[in-house]
Amino acid sequence: MIFLNAVLSQQLAPDKLPAAVRSALGKPLRRAATLTQLALVGALACLPKERHHLPTALLWQSTSGPRLETLSLLEEICHGSAEPMPYDFLATQPAIAAAQIQPFLPGLQSATHFPLDSEGEANWSLLLTLASNWLNEGRYAQVLCAHLNSWAESADGHWLALATAPLENAPANLHIRTMNYTDALPDTPDFPAALARWLAQPANRLLHLQSSATPRLAVEFAQI
Repeated sequence: MIFLNAVLSQQLAPDKLPAAVRSALGKPLRRAATLTQLALVGALACLPKERHHLPTALLWQSTSGPRLETLSLLEEICHGSAEPMPYDFLATQPAIAAAQIQPFLPGLQSATHFPLDSEGEANWSLLLTLASNWLNEGRYAQVLCAHLNSWAESADGHWLALATAPLENAPANLHIRTMNYTDALPDTPDFPAALARWLAQPANRLLHLQSSATPRLAVEFAQI
C-alpha cells in the first residue's frame, strides 16, 4: 500500500528564500539557484530527520524552470564586461539541484525534472503514478513529488510525499484507478493545496485526481 505522508504548499518572496534555507540548514546554501533552494526547503519540510537516510526519489515539475537564471546568463554573455562564472551556467541546469540537495538528504538516489509548457497546467497524475509504481516495485522507500516555480515576484513550491510505510499522522493512502470520475479534481499546479483543504474538511472519504491527458487513469486518495 502507498501512503501519503505529507502535503505541503509554500509561497515565498524570492528575497526571503535565503533566510528560509538558513532556518532549515542552520547555514546558507551558497551560489544555489532559486529552484534548488526551493527544492531543499520543501524536501526537508516534508521528511522528518529520521527518514533522511531512506532510499528516496524526487520527481519535480516546473513551468518557470530556471528562466530567470537563464535570462541573467544571456544578459551577461551578450552585454557583460566579463565572461560568466561557472556557477552562473550551473544555475541554468535543473539537474544540478539534486547534487546540491543530496548532502542534506543522503538517501536521495534519483531526481527527475519534468518541464511544463503552460501556466496553470500540471502533470501530478504522471508523477504520482510513476511514484506509485516505483514504490510498489520496491525501488525506493519514499518518493517526493513537487511542483516548483521561480518567478520575479514569488517562489512557489507544492509537495506530496509518498511512502510504503506510513508516518504516525499519515492522512491518506493512494491507489491508481483505471476509470473516469466525473467529479475528479483537475490536474493543476496547486493540487496539493486543494488536497490539504479536502483533508481538513472532507466532503467524503475519497478524492480523485484526473488529468485530461489520461482520461481513463485516475489517482484515488482515501482517508485513513
